[in-house]
Amino acid sequence: MKTVVSRQLFNFALLNPLQHEVKPDTLKIVSGYATPAMAVAHLMSVRRLSRKLECVLPLNIDLVYGMAGESGVSEVYDSGFKALREKSEFKFNGSFNCSYVKAPLSVHSKVYVWCKGNRPIQAFIGSANYSEMAFKSPTRIETLTECDPFSAVSFFEEMKSHAIDCKDVDIKKDFKRTQKQQLVNCKSAKFSIENDVSSKYYLCPKLEVSLLTKTGKTGNGSRLNWGVRPSGKPRKSGRSQRNPNQSYIGLPSNVYRSDFFPPKAERFTVLTDDGVVMTCVRAQEKYGKAIETKDDNSELGLYFRKRLGLQSGAYVKLSDLEKYGRTSVVFWKLGDANYVMDFSRQVK
Repeated sequence: MKTVVSRQLFNFALLNPLQHEVKPDTLKIVSGYATPAMAVAHLMSVRRLSRKLECVLPLNIDLVYGMAGESGVSEVYDSGFKALREKSEFKFNGSFNCSYVKAPLSVHSKVYVWCKGNRPIQAFIGSANYSEMAFKSPTRIETLTECDPFSAVSFFEEMKSHAIDCKDVDIKKDFKRTQKQQLVNCKSAKFSIENDVSSKYYLCPKLEVSLLTKTGKTGNGSRLNWGVRPSGKPRKSGRSQRNPNQSYIGLPSNVYRSDFFPPKAERFTVLTDDGVVMTCVRAQEKYGKAIETKDDNSELGLYFRKRLGLQSGAYVKLSDLEKYGRTSVVFWKLGDANYVMDFSRQVK
């Protein structure tokens, strides 16, 4: 009887098969959703494993993106997949190919088949998309279990027959995302793809957000000072006083109207550069113009005050941010609900 596994899925399905006596050289994947950042993280892990084992571990990844026809594919992800296919920036031992399943077919399955040449030798099936959110998020539970590799590879080949190679796709015409999904182009939304090969977040969508108002201030009754007056006294909310640490990160319209962050009120996880995990939501007005911590919006303000070396509840001045060396934060999107936020003095 096969075991259903919910822990250490990355090692279980994506690394351990490479350490068997018969070492596969090809991984065939059907995944509802996938990210280029996950492929890079996987290939880099294989490179480290190769050094550890002191042997060459070539890996040829053949990915079928199952929900492309129904949900579309962002231009950022498409350019990342194509860069991996061409090895234009990130070099690795092996190959990468990605195909998009055409509408009206929608494939939400997740199947991973390891092969030696054309011979399937081990396969896994379950709930985990080929994304860092599925395989590495501390708050996400996914499952995988072993399955028959021959039926799995037959399923892969059938799904691939319904797909188009990413190199032959004009993403704006063939797999354009719908207006309902609120997709805006990267330039107008001011987010782009991380193109630093040495970055841990290479090929992840990247966005810089200012902590200041449009006039270049820290905010009087807004943003980092939502809950505190310049005098240091808490602001009032009705008849009660606010927690002076209450804060939010304001978003410009071309960001809150885009799909970089989840829709208003939907939870998402933010991991900071110094290892703090926060559950956040978009809030305020119709479109969700601000990022807040979900259960206690003073959590975010207290975090920034600690980083700035200020006392709890202190009024944050522009000079405090300038002395620290940052007036903005950088977000990397690892998946639909999983982000990294950098507020270090120098972005890495």
